[in-house]
Amino acid sequence: MDQVKDLLRQPAFVFKCINIVAGACMITGASIIIGVYAVLFGGTVITLEVYNLPSNYQGILYRYAGFLYSFVGRGVFYILVGVLITGSSPLLYSFATAVGVVGLAYVVLEFVNKFDLPPSMVPPDAIDSDVESRAVFRASQEQ
Repeated sequence: MDQVKDLLRQPAFVFKCINIVAGACMITGASIIIGVYAVLFGGTVITLEVYNLPSNYQGILYRYAGFLYSFVGRGVFYILVGVLITGSSPLLYSFATAVGVVGLAYVVLEFVNKFDLPPSMVPPDAIDSDVESRAVFRASQEQ
């Protein structure tokens, strides 16, 4: 029981669990077309949390989906996916609400500045030295 309490006191572990649940909610249900997007988005989120990507893949993901490496970016992404997977059944509505609430919490966390980024949201090391691996929306900025 003490081990569980110790794990729950670590923000990185709590963020990891929340992201895995949000990714699973993204995957669980939507129409066929939207379901493809939901599986893609949910699979990406779960992969970021569970699997340690090689640095070259992290650089590519950071370049083209750099919003996943900040609280506000991931929060807005979760809110948009929550709206995308909203359906007519109560189950889909509850999954969409859960994903949207997590997204709203991430947007708020961006402005609270109480927590450091969890390990899955820390940008790859290459961004400091390599212009090519910077996020597209930051690529034109000088260091």
